[in-house]
Amino acid sequence: MRLRSQLILAFLVLAVLPLAGIVGYSYVSSTRAFRAAVEAESLEVTRQISVGLFRARDDLEGYVRRLGTMLPFDDPQYADPEALAEFLWSNMGDGADFVDALELVPATPPGTGPSVDEGPETGGGDRGLRGLRATEGRRFLWSRGGNPDRLPAGGAPGGRSTERGEAGDRARDAEWARRGRAWATRVFGGPVSSPVHRDGGVVAHLEAAIRPENLMRNVLRRIPRGGGAVPFALDGEGEIYTSGTEELELLEEVHCAGDEPLLDALAAGHEDLCRGLSEWVVATQAAAEGELIYGIVRPIGPSLAEMRSASLRNLGVGVGLMSLSLFAAAPLANRLTRRLSHLTRQVDRLARGDAAARARLGGRDEVGKLGEAFNRMARDQEKSRRQLVEQERHRRQQEVDRRLLEAENERQTRELEEARSFQLSLLPAALPEHPDLEIAVFLRTASEVGGDYYDFSRPRQDGSLTIAVGDATGHGARAGTMVTVVKTLLASADMGLDLADFLSRATATIRSMNLGRRAMALVLARYREGVLDLASAGMPPVLISRCPSGEVEEIMSSGVPLGTLAVASYEGHRVRLEPGDAALLMSDGLPEMLDASGEPVGYPAIAERWLEVGQRPAREAVAEFERWVEELSPQGVPADDVTFVVVRRRPSE
Repeated sequence: MRLRSQLILAFLVLAVLPLAGIVGYSYVSSTRAFRAAVEAESLEVTRQISVGLFRARDDLEGYVRRLGTMLPFDDPQYADPEALAEFLWSNMGDGADFVDALELVPATPPGTGPSVDEGPETGGGDRGLRGLRATEGRRFLWSRGGNPDRLPAGGAPGGRSTERGEAGDRARDAEWARRGRAWATRVFGGPVSSPVHRDGGVVAHLEAAIRPENLMRNVLRRIPRGGGAVPFALDGEGEIYTSGTEELELLEEVHCAGDEPLLDALAAGHEDLCRGLSEWVVATQAAAEGELIYGIVRPIGPSLAEMRSASLRNLGVGVGLMSLSLFAAAPLANRLTRRLSHLTRQVDRLARGDAAARARLGGRDEVGKLGEAFNRMARDQEKSRRQLVEQERHRRQQEVDRRLLEAENERQTRELEEARSFQLSLLPAALPEHPDLEIAVFLRTASEVGGDYYDFSRPRQDGSLTIAVGDATGHGARAGTMVTVVKTLLASADMGLDLADFLSRATATIRSMNLGRRAMALVLARYREGVLDLASAGMPPVLISRCPSGEVEEIMSSGVPLGTLAVASYEGHRVRLEPGDAALLMSDGLPEMLDASGEPVGYPAIAERWLEVGQRPAREAVAEFERWVEELSPQGVPADDVTFVVVRRRPSE
């Protein structure tokens, strides 16, 4: 593809792709912001439902309270239950549409009246309410007909008292009244009632059995419906309430994830399935009191479709404008490519050996400066050719010297690698598996053959496991020889012996081998049934992290390194490892490393870091110390060998 075509294509790609990305990002961010705004607005509307419902409760309580002050106890014209019921419903005012029944419950002393399950008593209708105080425990129920299907047309006041009529009607009325009171308790957290006073005392309580359909319809009709929002309420028995049949039918068309109908999901308590619908926003909120859940379902599909259309229009307009700007970019691309073509021809001449090739571009722009640079290169080329012969002669001499040096280095590297491979073979091939312990190790040498060493015995039948961490003096082959000796002693020894006795025998054996001034510090730890026995020959202290506090306990042992003296005594320590406790065994490599200020790290800093990480799993704790070593070793190689072994008793499940 020619350069001119590449420039035009690059212009299109670099212009159209960012535009498409901006438009796409704008659409996604706008969609998210729009959905978040609709959800926030919907949640605010659910709070308005709560406020409206409790205002309705306050109004109902006011109606019942006012009615309680108007009861005609001594008026003979209301001795007839029908007349008394007509009086009550006609004085309920606007609250009559929301009440199914009124029940007068006497304030009977505990144990003297009938239980709640007995229902209202009948008889004595000729006395109306005059005998209320004299007949303790008697309850009166005035129903509008029980089942809403039996209500008078338009819900006009009227009805009958359960003191008259057949027993079946009384039972049905009492059942609907009970349900109305139960609904009020579930929704409002308590009954809608008011005390009734007579002669200066409370003689009864007037309770209202709520008609939930009318009450919820009245509350929901007052809720704003911006953007086609549909307010609804869900009670504890799975009953859905809306302000009208049309809105209920609309809710029945909405489906959640898995094609489950919205109403079924809400009734089953699966509000999480209604989140994130592509075409709808569903916001729900539980009532502060009672068992109601308020909600708003709002369609957002049309709004999202309009946003998509607007984004596509913006993209089309942007692409059109960029296409127009392409006509202005074409002449500039032509001029640039002509000058570059001339420079390409001159470069080709110079490559074929024509030293007279020169670029005549003119101009002070980047292409003109490139032509000047080419001309300088052509002038310098001849001078470079004269220097090539001398440089080639010198290069060949250096090549001979280099090959001799590489041969020597290869021989030394091979010997060091053989020594390193031998030393690594002395280390365990894998960490032992123990049912009580987590074990993790880290070792980094300061040279190809280091002096640090760690090892593990085979688990014995009694469940004991012995761990060894050593540090030989010096580095290289001398240190490797000492590691080999100690490895042999550990492998041939009976690890059931006392650890301090083993160290005494080992130092005498090493001293008798006439290894010169070679020595090795060594710490041994044997775990068995929650007990850790320790013995050290010149090694740093063992740090114990206690669970769950993380407090650090330092176990310090006296004793000279192995091979220093022919006769030496060592002391043993025994500590208890509870579940979650961990022990840190280490060489002196890290404590003697220099920090950023040029001072040794020291053992107090090690103890502080162990306090931070000692309660972590063994591998994580070792990883933290490994990162610390890397921070203190900018070149990747520490000044001394560094070794850590973490033994942690598994926490109780």
